[in-house]
Amino acid sequence: MWSSGSIVIPVYNSVDSLEELFKRLSKVLKDIFIEYEIILIDDCSSDNSFLKMKEMYNKYENLKIISLRDNFGQQNAIKCGFEFATKEFIITMDDDLQHQPKDIIKIMKKINEGYDVVYGIAQKKEHNFIRNIGSKMTNFLFNVICHKPKDIGVSSFRCIKKNILEEIKKDKTTFVYITAITLKITRNIGNVYVDHRKRKYGRSNYNYLKLMRLFLKLYVYYSDSRLFNKFIKNKPQFEISEMYI
Repeated sequence: MWSSGSIVIPVYNSVDSLEELFKRLSKVLKDIFIEYEIILIDDCSSDNSFLKMKEMYNKYENLKIISLRDNFGQQNAIKCGFEFATKEFIITMDDDLQHQPKDIIKIMKKINEGYDVVYGIAQKKEHNFIRNIGSKMTNFLFNVICHKPKDIGVSSFRCIKKNILEEIKKDKTTFVYITAITLKITRNIGNVYVDHRKRKYGRSNYNYLKLMRLFLKLYVYYSDSRLFNKFIKNKPQFEISEMYI
């Protein structure tokens, strides 16, 4: 077993999956960590996600919940969760049940080999066509813009050591992209294959327009070019409207 773990999960319109995800996580985490906490950050959902989170907070232990004042985006929500993560290993994953809690043990065994960060990589992703193309293009951009080693894959399912997290927290870039920030701090990154299931509830929020905006922002905020510096405005990465921790 490992000493302690913080599980950070951004939430958006996932009222149907939250309690199932929490129960599945709790079942495996008690056998992996001596102490653990699950941190849910609602990114201003338009459904009853935060109401569900409050219901769960009153029902279960080891849970912290946060509601953002506006829709700041998945990455910013994760960054918010990092501010309240107190354990030695920090794991991020999605809220839609596509990442499997049982695979956390694989990631932890890999990080034991001495890596600062380990990403869980799906051999076959169960995304829609647009999301799959977007993932490949994002990976290409990380290679070009962030100088990511080509033999390293990235995803939103990862484990970060506490000392690396503390460096990530120092970054105040308005447009947050956790992997881009991570690559500025360390290249000591490992991969392990994990299971990736079809989405059980709802549908992906990705579309071509959002992907194009993402690619442009990655270049503007994280490339070596300083061409766009004068257009970058410093805004809060997130604002909290309500939290129970």
